[in-house]
Amino acid sequence: RLCATCEALEPKPKAKKIKGPWKPRKRSWPNGREYWTVGDGKGRFLCISDHGMMGAVPRQIAACEKVCDELKDKNALSPIFACELYINRYHTEATPTTEARTKFIATLNEEEKKGFQVRGAHLLAIAYNSTGYTNLIRLTTWAYLNGFYGKPRVNYEQLMKHKDGLIFTSCCYNSEIGKAFEYGGETWEEKRDAAAQVVERYMAMFGDKFYLEIMMLDFTKQKPYDRFILWAAQKYGLPIILTNDCHYCLPEDSEFQQLMLMQQTGRTILDIQKAMNEENIKDLFELQDKQLSQKSEEQLNDYYVANYADVIPPDIYEQAKLNTVKIC
Repeated sequence: RLCATCEALEPKPKAKKIKGPWKPRKRSWPNGREYWTVGDGKGRFLCISDHGMMGAVPRQIAACEKVCDELKDKNALSPIFACELYINRYHTEATPTTEARTKFIATLNEEEKKGFQVRGAHLLAIAYNSTGYTNLIRLTTWAYLNGFYGKPRVNYEQLMKHKDGLIFTSCCYNSEIGKAFEYGGETWEEKRDAAAQVVERYMAMFGDKFYLEIMMLDFTKQKPYDRFILWAAQKYGLPIILTNDCHYCLPEDSEFQQLMLMQQTGRTILDIQKAMNEENIKDLFELQDKQLSQKSEEQLNDYYVANYADVIPPDIYEQAKLNTVKIC
């Protein structure tokens, strides 16, 4: 399975005093092998693309090796190395220290400063050979050492310098394309044209190694965005892949997502539950969507028929799955 964002394997945050009700946890974050078991272990590939980092790679490799040993088949489960990079095109110079960053910001105009302060848009990069893996390491290392500002970020120069061996995709709604669609205007046509400019920019940067990406989520803005992706695919002749935005392994693991959000946002469990009950969760994407667990192909197909058959034509849906497997 190719997961667009498998965030569950990120390092756990430091312990904090937790307010509100507490009960013993029966399970913790799943390991890489557990993701493989979804769908009765039919998957042949395990792709983990953490945000801005490659920290899951050792456990990813260990999980694949364990499955291969269990099945006595060295090709039973193969790792695919990827990263959901943070992109900021205004961070054009290396800023390894706070002093260097302050000096660089002082050289920017007001519009550039505003763009610089955006933490970073998402861009999925998938390694298809050893050169690509090396470049993922180079990109994420540069991001942490020279591009850190709230998030470890890379700029266009670094992407162009280290793009060999990598496939890039349009990624989720929090991508540069998605942000352009969100803020590009009031009408669908205005949003479409703004997002199309970013698509054209990526086509020029990455050539035939650039894919469009569709997801099927409860997130209310996903369907309009998928319609744009379908339009762009037809206009530019770009291939589409289907990915599963995966933040945790099983549906019941959403409880741990709430604990992470509690720590990240300074809220209590009661605060989060109240927000959910009042449907006041616009700033918490993870709580707007109940489709963020790992899914088998059968589960994806069922969800497609029930919720997305009116958005994605059946032939495009099937071809997107085939394109995803082709990358694998």
